[in-house]
Formats: sequence, C-alpha cells, structure tokens
Amino acid sequence: MLSFVVVAAVIVGLGWTTDIRVNGGGLVASPSGSQIAAAPSAQPTASASVAPSASATVGSGTPSPTAAPSVVPIPLPSASPTPLPPTRRAEVPILYYHRIQELPSDYREWSAAKRRQFMTYNVLPAAFAAQLDWLRDHGYTTILPRDLAAHWDRGAPLPARPVIITFDDGSSDWLKTVRPMLKRRGMVAEFYLTLDAIKHGNVTWDGVRRLAAAGNGIGAHNVHHFQLAGLGPGRKAVSARKQWAELSKARTIIGENIGVYPDSMAYVGGGYDDKLIALVQKAGYTSARAINRGIDQHPRDRFRLRVVRVGVHDDVIHAATGTVDPALPTFTARMAGVSDKAPDGSRR
Repeated sequence: MLSFVVVAAVIVGLGWTTDIRVNGGGLVASPSGSQIAAAPSAQPTASASVAPSASATVGSGTPSPTAAPSVVPIPLPSASPTPLPPTRRAEVPILYYHRIQELPSDYREWSAAKRRQFMTYNVLPAAFAAQLDWLRDHGYTTILPRDLAAHWDRGAPLPARPVIITFDDGSSDWLKTVRPMLKRRGMVAEFYLTLDAIKHGNVTWDGVRRLAAAGNGIGAHNVHHFQLAGLGPGRKAVSARKQWAELSKARTIIGENIGVYPDSMAYVGGGYDDKLIALVQKAGYTSARAINRGIDQHPRDRFRLRVVRVGVHDDVIHAATGTVDPALPTFTARMAGVSDKAPDGSRR
C-alpha cells in the first residue's frame, strides 16, 4: 500500500507602506506644517447633527439649542481608533460674505468714503439670489466646515460638488434676508458670530438660535472685533492671554446660549500665525477660516481655510435697480478659482 506525504507550502504576503503651504490675500506668518496637521487638543463638548435637506444638502445640521425644542445637542463622536491619514485634498470653494442688503434710499447723498465702506461689506439681495441659483443649477451642494473636518478625520463622504457659504460678524439681515433665501433652496451656511454684534443689537440670541435650528452652522469670530495676531502696520501685539480669552470665551458663550459649541472659527482681519493656530486648536475648534484666496482645501490647512471673496460689484449692471448680469461671468470665474483681482490690481 502506497503512502502519500502531502507537503504544505505557506505563502507569506509582503506588505509595504509609503509616506505620502500657499499664502495670498491675507496677512499671515508662515505656519509650520506639523503644527497645522496636529489634531486639536481639546474637543467641543457638543456638536450638531442634521438630516439632509430636500435638496440633498449633506450632514450639516445643528443640534437644537436649549430654547428651541427642534434642536438637540449630542455628544461629539469620539476620534476613530484608527484615524485616517490627513491627505485628502478637496476642491471646496468657501464663499465669503458679510451682509446682504439693499442700497439705502439716501445712498446717493452719502460721501464717497461712506459709500465705499458700505459697499465693501454688502452684497445686493438680487446678486446673492442669482449666485445661489447658479450654485444650485450647476450641481453644488452646501456643506459646513464640520462636514469637511469629518471628511478628513473619519473619511465621511462629500457630495460631488461641495461648497461652503460663510458670513462674518453679525447682522439683522442674516435672519430676515439670508435665512429665507437659503431655506427656499435647501441650502445652509456657516455664520461666524462676533459677540459684540449681540451687545450692539445687530443680531439677537433668539435669531442665532433660529439660524441654528434651520440647519446652519454657528461659528465664532471673537468676542470683540479685532485682529488677534496683531499683524500688519499700525496693529499692536496681542498677548497670548488675551488671544486665549477671545477664542475660549467666544466658543463658551455661544455654546451656552444656543446649546451647541462652535467647531469652527474665522480670523478677524484674516491675520494668524503659528502661536494663534495652536491656541485655536487648544480651544477645541476643528477648523478655522482665513481670507487667503483659493478653492483647494487640504487637511494640513484646516486652520487656514481659503476663501472665494464675492465682490459687491460682481456682475451687477445697475446697483440702484439691483440689475444683475444673468450669466454671472465674474462669479463663474471665481468659482473656478480664477484670481479675484480688481481691474486696478487690488484684491476685492
């Protein structure tokens, strides 16, 4: 009787690994890559979740403030035990606005300086509506900064054509003009609030809570409206203690008043440096928006997100009547990442 000996071969698979900064427009000091890539040392105690809107706006809602029964704060998800490497570059235009307002009736009687100041921070409602319609018609879906952070940190998917709409400071038109225009189109925005705007009556806590309940994000933009990095001519240095007070108090006070602690902040005046970025991380923010121009976002730049600045005169044929070029050639170019320099070479 024949005996057969079976010899087993073990195949061992071989594994391998691979290792896998642009300034412009803003006043910045050159940050180190390692500092920016580091995860925040403090986490917000609450974050927000929202069901996608009817137009498929992705995961950008807000938990319900204490005063609004429709929004419920939930614990921030813990970090993934196996965090994904932060190498996902994303083309995400971030639009940068302040106020959406009609021209005052006495606008023509103002001094040139007063008109210039007004027009620097205001966009006509007709122009804003046309821009929102352009985004919708070209397949863009609004997300919030927290969605971009989740994409980098946990691999959360982004829509095919994401866009982030942001507003700075705090104004009454956020609630009466901007919110209904966004809602009609199933869109959301991030509102970076300066607490002085509450003090001066430009916006109320009830209004901020209503914005949050509608699925919008509420970010921080300091307690007082001044540049924390102290960069640029004529600006005084700001102590680290004062910087920390502005960053931490803004986040705490907003969280206590609306039930959700901000996960994103925006630099007043666009100024930042390595030390300020470290404090932003320590305060618990997961992203920060600068005013450097560009549409590409990278996780190493999560604390200096780039923007598309929408010029007040973009595609406006006649400001007094609110007539806008329906083709929006300037806005189209900005969304494609084309430099937004004015004809005289200055940035708008």
